[in-house]
Amino acid sequence: MISLKGLKHYYTDADGQEVKALDGVDLEIKKGEYVAIIGANGSGKSTLARHLNALLLPTEGSCQISGLDTSQEENLWLIRQQVGMVFQNPDNQIVAAIVEEDVAFGPENIGVPSAEIRQRVDRSLAAVGMSEYAKHAPHLLSGGQKQRVAIAGILSLEPKCIVLDEPTAMLDPQGRKEIVQTVQSLNKDKGITIVYITHYMVEALVADRVVVMEKGHIRFMGTPHEVFSQVDELEALGLEAPLAAKVASELRKAGHKLPQEIITDEELAQALCQ
Repeated sequence: MISLKGLKHYYTDADGQEVKALDGVDLEIKKGEYVAIIGANGSGKSTLARHLNALLLPTEGSCQISGLDTSQEENLWLIRQQVGMVFQNPDNQIVAAIVEEDVAFGPENIGVPSAEIRQRVDRSLAAVGMSEYAKHAPHLLSGGQKQRVAIAGILSLEPKCIVLDEPTAMLDPQGRKEIVQTVQSLNKDKGITIVYITHYMVEALVADRVVVMEKGHIRFMGTPHEVFSQVDELEALGLEAPLAAKVASELRKAGHKLPQEIITDEELAQALCQ
């Protein structure tokens, strides 16, 4: 689905200095995979996200989506139909005064027939659990509900992949929970490839694979158990490991024999009871 080879992206800061936001990233993401990308501020994860539907283009290297190179202008339309983007602030993606009209906006703009738009809107709202709010005004919804409407708007375009760039950064804990559950459902039930950028480590626990970035590089990657059990390495990068992983690490340092790959409260409780 996604292939990045030697991807570099430079920009010039306010002082005229060249900054390497990405410096040689190699990454492949398979169709239907759920990949979480984590890293401290300035690690390059959001810059990487914007390359995946060609909002940014490589300075060097290549970014291919389903075999289409993002640097070739004739591919941009097809790439952006395949990869949808969801950003931090849902208010920046909601354009209509009624929920169902907002979800219909994308399909209308690409010339989808009216009868099919109706079906897409209904399916998309149902997929994110917002069918009962179809006639509501978006500005009266909670933050989590707004973000689900924004995701429905992307779904109505029927993308193969959705990239979410810190979609819960502006939400309360309940809103964050709603979005994580929605994204999980889209991946498992609909088979949509998910690239989930986050600084909340607990949100990355549900991914198939976790990619850890530092200063424009991929530092390491693996399953959530492989990544989050490396508590000291994460903390050295300025990242907060899940609480259960931290407690297990401290207990092991104190001499208790606990399995290495403990990252959830349930796994910790089970190991302690034994």
